[in-house]
Amino acid sequence: MNATLAVTLLAAGLFVAPARAGASPPVEPAVVRAVGERTGLYVGRVEVQRSEGEWAFGVVLQSAKPGDYARGWLFLARLESSEWTVALDSTSPFARLAGKAPDSVLGPAEKQIFMAREDMMIQAGNNTELGLPYAVGATWTMTGGPHGWAGTDTPYSSLDLSGGDHVVRAAGAGTVYTMCADSSNGGTPGGWRRVYHANGYTTDYYHLWNLTGLGNGASIGAGTALGNTGTNLCGGGSASGRHVHWGILSGTTRVAWHWRSAGKWVFWQGAAYGGYALHGSTQRNVGTGLYNYGPLGGNQGIVDSNGGGTVNRRGGPGTGYPIVGTLNDGDTVTISCWRNGTTHTGRWGATAVWNRLPDGTWFSDAFAYTGVNTIGPNC
Repeated sequence: MNATLAVTLLAAGLFVAPARAGASPPVEPAVVRAVGERTGLYVGRVEVQRSEGEWAFGVVLQSAKPGDYARGWLFLARLESSEWTVALDSTSPFARLAGKAPDSVLGPAEKQIFMAREDMMIQAGNNTELGLPYAVGATWTMTGGPHGWAGTDTPYSSLDLSGGDHVVRAAGAGTVYTMCADSSNGGTPGGWRRVYHANGYTTDYYHLWNLTGLGNGASIGAGTALGNTGTNLCGGGSASGRHVHWGILSGTTRVAWHWRSAGKWVFWQGAAYGGYALHGSTQRNVGTGLYNYGPLGGNQGIVDSNGGGTVNRRGGPGTGYPIVGTLNDGDTVTISCWRNGTTHTGRWGATAVWNRLPDGTWFSDAFAYTGVNTIGPNC
């Protein structure tokens, strides 16, 4: 059967209480224990979203004290010999349990993405291969540059974005879950949504109003509407004006936006809520607009002339080869392979790597953002 149950457990001792004779022990204390073993804080708000026999699946949120921004995980649990085995998502134990869970608890598409995520997280580069959380071709204001999920905490894994049509959209294809939702701001429930992407990245979308009708575990495409910008606080924190509080994670570990890209913008952090974004040599500071160019492909780069305007294309991997054309600052290029050649220094440092384009011409990797050291095979 399916069941939904929300409960807050505030004391570490609760999870060791014995079950009633003839009754299965509740899963919620075991989930709180699993989170506590990870964080050292034995507090949690557990929502069982699906259950079947000895299996349970849902969401657990944890805050150090009421009103703080919550941390959140999906959990999967199995009752074995009157004890619950609990695993948090994006871990090896979760992947192992996922392969055994009945489809009524974890669907085939969900199993596929979670069983693959551990390896994908290891491979993830700074190019997230994501767009921005609004329509491609639209411009929204970056009201807050890189900052912590709770504000000034580190890493600076979050951005605040607002404006446009106020429709918050998935930055990439993936599997969506509602981490919390309520009607505390009136009207249609708002809250916090999370999307798990196949490349190992996870994105959070918080303070939403008017959540769209997406079921937990639904497979969605890039650009799928998740809700509207708002000020909902179902997961704690604060919001002084409507916006989306957009977070980036590798698995369920928050990572800094610094030098990571989305929407073909590379983010640089300063003080919390400060910093800026670069598209090639074009800089946008907090309070200005970011045009959503869409995702940067895994075999692509953004030409960054480091203020020079254009970058030379040559007939081979080095300055000893003739110039055969130029690339404009901010151009998106597809890279076929790479080879070492003459060394050059750009915004990202010195490198001897040269990138071969599909037309057979070459340019120095010193003048490109790719988010990785090399793309494709050595040619």
